[in-house]
Amino acid sequence: MKPSSIQKRPLVLLLTLLSVVLYNACGKDDPEGPACTLPGVSFSYNTNIKPIIDHYCLSCHSGSGPGPHDYRTYEGIKALLDDGKVLERVVIEKTMPQGGGMSQAARDSINCWIQSGYPK
Repeated sequence: MKPSSIQKRPLVLLLTLLSVVLYNACGKDDPEGPACTLPGVSFSYNTNIKPIIDHYCLSCHSGSGPGPHDYRTYEGIKALLDDGKVLERVVIEKTMPQGGGMSQAARDSINCWIQSGYPK
């Protein structure tokens, strides 16, 4: 006995819904991170970003704190910039700094700096 088109509809709807859910659950929406919301502004590590890192990150990431990396220098944070960890944790997931507290303006500045190639 062949199933009718009415009997096939629930299965098609279920498979479609499952496909949408699985597609949205896989990976990040944008592995490159969000676009810079401050176009035309030029950021550099020494001028704009180091003060943010000093304020929000060094309590844990100073080489002697509980954090595993030393962010006191550009070189200390560069490997984490290269592998996308700073973008992921600070800008996309917003899990750093732990306990929150970083302003959205600081996150936007870090994002724009990263999107521009994180110049020193």
